[in-house]
This record gives sequence, structure tokens and C-alpha cells, in this order.
Amino acid sequence: MTTALLKSDSRGKYPSPQKESGYGSEKYRPIGRCQRRLGRSQKRKNSSTLQDQAEADDDLKEYDLENYDNEGAEASGESVGFFPGLSSTDAQFEENEDGDAFLSLPTNEDLQEDKKEMQIYPTDNLVLATRTEDDVSYLDVYVYDDGAGAPDGSKEEEADRLDQDVANGLVRDANLYVHHDLMLPSFPLCVEWVNFRPNTTDTTTDNIGNFAAIGTFDPQIEIWNLDCIDKAFPDVILGEPQQNSFANLSSKKKKKNKSKGKDHVTTHHTDAVLSLSHNKIHRNVLASTSADKTVKLWDLTSGTAVKSFNNIHGGKIVSSSQWHSQEASILLTGGYDGACAITDVRISDESQMSKSYYVGSGQEVENVRWGAEPEIFYCGTDNGNVYCFDVRVQDKPLWTLHAHDGGISSLDINSNIPGMLITSAMNEKVVKLWKCSTGKGGPSMVLSRDFGVGNVLTTSFAGDHEVAGNMTIGGVTGALKMWDCFSNRSVRATFKEELRALQKAARERAANAGMASRIARKYQGDNGETVMTVEAGKIDADSESEEEEEADMEED
Repeated sequence: MTTALLKSDSRGKYPSPQKESGYGSEKYRPIGRCQRRLGRSQKRKNSSTLQDQAEADDDLKEYDLENYDNEGAEASGESVGFFPGLSSTDAQFEENEDGDAFLSLPTNEDLQEDKKEMQIYPTDNLVLATRTEDDVSYLDVYVYDDGAGAPDGSKEEEADRLDQDVANGLVRDANLYVHHDLMLPSFPLCVEWVNFRPNTTDTTTDNIGNFAAIGTFDPQIEIWNLDCIDKAFPDVILGEPQQNSFANLSSKKKKKNKSKGKDHVTTHHTDAVLSLSHNKIHRNVLASTSADKTVKLWDLTSGTAVKSFNNIHGGKIVSSSQWHSQEASILLTGGYDGACAITDVRISDESQMSKSYYVGSGQEVENVRWGAEPEIFYCGTDNGNVYCFDVRVQDKPLWTLHAHDGGISSLDINSNIPGMLITSAMNEKVVKLWKCSTGKGGPSMVLSRDFGVGNVLTTSFAGDHEVAGNMTIGGVTGALKMWDCFSNRSVRATFKEELRALQKAARERAANAGMASRIARKYQGDNGETVMTVEAGKIDADSESEEEEEADMEED
């Protein structure tokens, strides 16, 4: 590889052609005693040369090369790219009837349509999902549009016309599609949405962002801006030690001395990040748990770890975490010590800051989740058991359920429907929906379903009350699935009272905002089940027969 180096003059400019220095074509002229007297012929020759140089200087004046580097930043003409006048993304090759190829440029209407498709509206819901193909990992940002207008079987309301499509006489069906994706440098293990813009001192409600925090097999936590579709690098990397920092040097010493497990590194994780939880009240706080057996609290304004705990789970791996939705300082964690811990992070004494709730002997906690009631939480273990605890009763769980034969891979609670629980297990292809009770009756299974995604890795309910029945299912094969569980007759019958209360609350909330609620008018008829996939590009609505519904009710 060869490079050309331009040497600047004392004013920071590149040398002008008419003022060449000795480093250019003009040679040094000898002076002092060595200078000889010029004869007449030499004078005439030099005079002719000077005249030619002056004429050349006059010809160059029109280009104003003296001020070449001082031109303003604003340009009056069209911007020039690699191919002047052509966009690198919008120009397309086409062929006419004779087979001749030509370039077609997008019209203003095409550009406006593309911009409209990329815009995310307040009524849209985002789904974050990670995938790995051919050893390359991605973060996919899905957009779910629940549609507009009156749902099937219901009447249109005046507030429906606030949507532009409805005002134009159209009814927009629900749609799920990939908005954009981001390439990740390492295999992802967990992802958490963050609505706080990091690296700012503003902690007020005005600081609204759209970011994703991602934990991987690497000890760092990456925070990506979801509003940028062509990001090559994360905006913030939490826990990245400096090259010559004490933490980095001590890490090297630990490897040599084989004493890695004895030291407590407080500035960053030293192993894979297994879970992340964003505090919805103090939005500048992010909690993380790791295979390095620590729990860390991160201040997103500075990007540093402000607290680190290594004894909450007795020096065992901490697998899962979640902040309480109402008590900002209460953090729920689960670990491989067979315990769930409720920690008040305001207490400085680590021996007094946590309460532990133990599962069966020899079991490891894989997942923890707070329930719809503020005193209730759930956990799943590596042998397929699900436990329900009341924080006021520390000695034993309210009930125990053997939900699966394999370890619990995902467990989620519907925050809008009390008692609705979804579970999946490692090396199992079915998802099970449960109705839970905090009383003596315990949980009961509503249905078990194979969604064709292979071994199920993750399940999650939607947080927005307008799409409270929607859940996403992801597995080792196939595309992401979104299922509206209330489109199933058995689910509607089981959660009849809860759904009715949700619809009433949604209608009142929409009326106060001057809008129309779609979920308040849904599920009035039997239109079949709704399962959406990105690959299909449309809603797959299948009406199940009574025999199929009875088969779903049976346990494997």
C-alpha cells in the first residue's frame, strides 16, 4: 500500500501552485558569495521567463487558489456522491421491452412512500428479538401494527377517524414486519428495552430514548440506538475496562495466580451477562446479573457500575433479575444456589439487604418474575418446577407446579390479566398457558400448543393494554410467532371476567384521551385464532374444531 502525504505550510494550508517551496519542483537558489552576475543574454532569458510566469499567474487568478481551502461549508449545487446525481440505495436497474437495461430514479412520491413505511407511529408496538444464523448474530426490530378501524363484528366509532387510513375510508388490518436489524458482535443471551438516553446528565421525564441493552457471552453490555437503522457500533458499552486500568491489570494477574474466583471486581463483569432489567421508575438505573456470580447496578448517565454485590446468592451464578414495578429500590433475583432473593439496594450492608426464598433441594433457579399483585412473584427451576411465593411468607411457597419435564427456559406473567402465566422448557416444543391463583386451588392449565418454532427458547406478553392478549414465541427454528391468545375460545372462556374488566378499563382510558379502543370491541364473534409470522406476511387465521381444542387441553 502506498500513500501520498501533503505537507501543509505555516498557515495550515496545502502549498499553492504559484508558491512552490523547495520540496516541490523549484530548486534552491544559491545566495551570498556564490551568486554570479548575470549577463545580458541571461537577463533577457530570465525576463522572458518572468513574463511567462506572470501570464500564468494571471490565468490562475480566476480560480482563486489562494482561498481554495477557505470556501464556505454551504454548497449551492447538488450534492455529489460516488455517482453524481444518483443515490446509492434508491437507483434501480430496469429493463424495457427490448431488453435494454437502464437506471430508474425514485420519484418524490416513491421517496415519501419509503419514508412513510420507515416511520414508527405512536400506535405501533415494537418487538425486540435476537437471532443467530451461520455464526452471525442480529437484533431484529419488529413493528406490530394492531390495525385501525372497527374490529370484525363491531361498529365504527367517531374516534376511529382520528387515524388517517380510517379517515380515507380504509380499514387497516393488523401487521407484523421487520423494521430493521442490527448486526451484533457476539452471541446474545438477553435483551432489555431502555427508554432512557444514556451518557446525559438529564434524568427528568424529558429524557426519552429508544434503546436496547444486550447481554452476550462477552462481559460487556452493549446499548444500541433503535432509532438509527444503519448503526455499525453501539452507542454505549458498559463495563469495558481501560487498557491500563487497575481492573484490567488485576484481571491478568488473576489468570496467572488462578485466583479469579476470590476477587470481587466491582467496575465490570468478568463473565457472560445472563440477565438485564431496566428500572422503570429511576430510568437511569440498569441492573445486570452474570455468570461471574455478581449483581451490578449501572448508572446510565455516566456508563459506570455504581454498585456491585457478590454475596446475594452465596457466590453462585445469578441467572435472572427484575425490578419491582412500584417499589423502585426492590430487585428480585434468582440464582444457582436454589434461592430467589429480594434485595433493597438502598441498604449498604449486604448481609442485611436481602431476603431469600428457597425452592426444592438440589434445584437451580432459571427465571424469576413479579406477579400482577405487588406481593407475589414466580420462579422456574432447572427440573421444570414453577414456584409461587408471597414476600410476606418466607418459609414456604404458596404452591408448586411441575409444569415441564425439562428446565424452564422462559416464564412470563401477563401484567394486564391477573393470573395468566406462560411457560416453556428446554428441549420441548410446546408452550403452556396457565391460570394461576394465589389461593389453595393453585394453577390449572388452559392449553398446550406447538407453534412450529422448534424447541422454545423465549415467550413474552405484550405490555400495552390495547394488545394485552398478544404474546411472542421464539425457538431454535422458524420465524418469530405472535399469537393473540384471546382469539382462542378456551382462553376467552377461562379468563372471561378478567377480559371483561380489561375491556372496560381500556374503553374508559381511551375515552379520556379522546380516542377509540380496539380491544374493547374485539372478540365479539368467533373469527378463529390469530397467529402471525413474518415469513407469511399476513395473518394466519385458523378456526380450530372442537376436537382440536380438546387435544390442546391435554397434557403431554
